[in-house]
Amino acid sequence: MTFNYSFDLPRYRPTKPIQEVMKLARIITKDETPHELLERVINAIFSVERSFKAELKHTKRMAEEFAGYIVGGYLMLGIPILMNAGKHHLALSSCTVIPVDLREADSLVEERIDAYYRHNMGSGFDFTPYDNPVELLNWINEFSAKKTAMGSYIRNVGNMGILHVSHPRVREFIQAKRSIDANHFNISINVNEKFMCNAEMRENYILSSGEEVNASSLLDQIAENAWLNGEPGLVFLERMNKDNPLIEVSEYVSVPPCAEMGLAEGEICHFGYINLEKFVKLVSGRVQIDYATLDSVTRLLTRALDNTIEYSLPRYPTSLSVQMAQMKRRIGIGICGLAEMLLAHRLPYESEGARSLARDVLSFINYTSKCASVELAYERGPCFAMGYPQANRYLNGRYLEEKYASNPTRTISSQAWKDLADTIRTTGKLRNISTTTLPPSGIASILLGVTPSLEPLFNIFERNGDLNKRVIDFLKDELGENIHLLEQICEEARTSGSFQSVDLPISTRDCLKTAKEIDAKAQLQMVADLASLKGVVDESASKTINLPNRASIGDVREIFLLAYRLLLKNIAVYRDKTRGNQPSIL
Repeated sequence: MTFNYSFDLPRYRPTKPIQEVMKLARIITKDETPHELLERVINAIFSVERSFKAELKHTKRMAEEFAGYIVGGYLMLGIPILMNAGKHHLALSSCTVIPVDLREADSLVEERIDAYYRHNMGSGFDFTPYDNPVELLNWINEFSAKKTAMGSYIRNVGNMGILHVSHPRVREFIQAKRSIDANHFNISINVNEKFMCNAEMRENYILSSGEEVNASSLLDQIAENAWLNGEPGLVFLERMNKDNPLIEVSEYVSVPPCAEMGLAEGEICHFGYINLEKFVKLVSGRVQIDYATLDSVTRLLTRALDNTIEYSLPRYPTSLSVQMAQMKRRIGIGICGLAEMLLAHRLPYESEGARSLARDVLSFINYTSKCASVELAYERGPCFAMGYPQANRYLNGRYLEEKYASNPTRTISSQAWKDLADTIRTTGKLRNISTTTLPPSGIASILLGVTPSLEPLFNIFERNGDLNKRVIDFLKDELGENIHLLEQICEEARTSGSFQSVDLPISTRDCLKTAKEIDAKAQLQMVADLASLKGVVDESASKTINLPNRASIGDVREIFLLAYRLLLKNIAVYRDKTRGNQPSIL
């Protein structure tokens, strides 16, 4: 149940280009203004506060502060939240694994899939239990295309299809997108440690049928297809489950369309994004991170996302999703604007300094969100999973100590993590079983005017073709008052499409490298430092390694092997100009 409040919200007036994005993405209708969108979303999210007997004065203050953070560009909610909040009976989830048995593949299964699609969620499917994975992939894709063409959904349907590498028909699945036009699917091969080790050692691997194959040749086939059109990627679901605090009662079986986390059957997650650029400030001539404001934003976003779960409980398509939400209350705080933050600090994306700063900031967000979750548990009660002490690694094990206390940063010490772990273990208070991940943040980052997720600069140009304003500001600081030189350098960059051949110091050019110019190993290392088994966030990261067109199949194979060695949980590659619908500018 929701209630209407009278909030005094700041005016939300994004630029006309941003409003056009909102309309094209169908976040707002032709009859809705951006400010009316803000009112609709804030009212839906914060109206549930009354369910917890929150004081009206307190709720009003939080709602108006949260709206101010959106208007000020500090954060953005997941697109399904913006689309669905306050509309009919739609839940606010970003992703799910639809609970269906595809062996039946009948009208009842279609109805179940359709029920989730109508909530604008991205969906993950595991085809491993089935004999005919490519046929099922094609069937669901055709269903998605048919319903989309009928105008049944607000959001374009996005699915992930995974298949375990041991499946007897894995070779057919690897090449699936060569033979069928599965535009509503990304595909990935779910690999385990045994297969990757055998591929690296050029040893044989036994499929579930008993057939013995050359693991190295199979990896070559995966690499060749990824080189050709970007798919399949690799998913290490075994590793995701290694980081699953409830593995004994809720095993991950698939991933969302961009593979940023593992999901159990029927499980859902709600996303929000923090714009890191907004926390850069100049103090006594030095660039610093405003951790005090970041603390406030993180805590309030944690609360708001927990509210979206409460709002969604009576709206989920199945009772299983309701049960999963109540048990875990998983939220996914992600980021955007990392590239802009690094540029402000004069840190090349490829540098150790960049990775160190990113780790500091993300570990702070992770720790702060968990502290906020403990506070919410005192106020509202813990998630149901805290009632399963024998199967919950927060209560029966040393989950936070092993994952984070052994991997401290300059912002969050080992002792801080140990103390938080002790608090959770002794009190049983934790509202959200996980709080952080790194989704792609595509449209959300466009609304905020920054680069998505943990990606480097994709292009030196804005969407309208002008040089990136932040790049120009960076150059102004580097070159001082020499306007003539600035204009000359910018003109050369416009002509060549890059600053790498322009007469600038190497340190300056390094800061201005774009995704295609940054070494793949450096991109992998950023993912490893933030989102691997040794990372500083709970889940994984949506990350595509962008490669120049000249990259070889061997380069792709080596990226896959390096991802394995760096303990990544998933990886995808894209070679420039290998798809006709490739965007030129994010």
